[in-house]
Amino acid sequence: MTLINAMRTDFPVVDPECTLAAAASRFGETGYCSLAVVDQGRLIGVLDSLDVAARAINGELDPTRALVRHLMRGEPVSCGPETRLDDARRLMLSKRVNTLFVIESGPRLVGVIDLIGLLEAAEAASSAGPELEWNQRVRGES
Repeated sequence: MTLINAMRTDFPVVDPECTLAAAASRFGETGYCSLAVVDQGRLIGVLDSLDVAARAINGELDPTRALVRHLMRGEPVSCGPETRLDDARRLMLSKRVNTLFVIESGPRLVGVIDLIGLLEAAEAASSAGPELEWNQRVRGES
């Protein structure tokens, strides 16, 4: 199974010029722990709720004035929609991230998968039985 079958396509994004307070509201509204930072349709970074909370609590940043751009991490961990679930799991483990962004050329963000989504997809794939031989042949794997 690949990410195209498991990723979510309805995911929250935030603009880099948005305030951290507004981004914090997005976290609360959506339940996501990471938000994709998108500028003119391109994935440019990731903002984690823990980073926002830690900086706000420590008084390092005023969330009503500081912008997402100031706290986001550039170069979010990403892969293509044809990435197999096992490869996505290994990538998440090696990079120590809980969210993987699925991109196409551009880099245009087309989906998101988090640890729970990955576990659910892996469980569904394993309970469905072995992959059909013709699926493997279509991908040139047999």
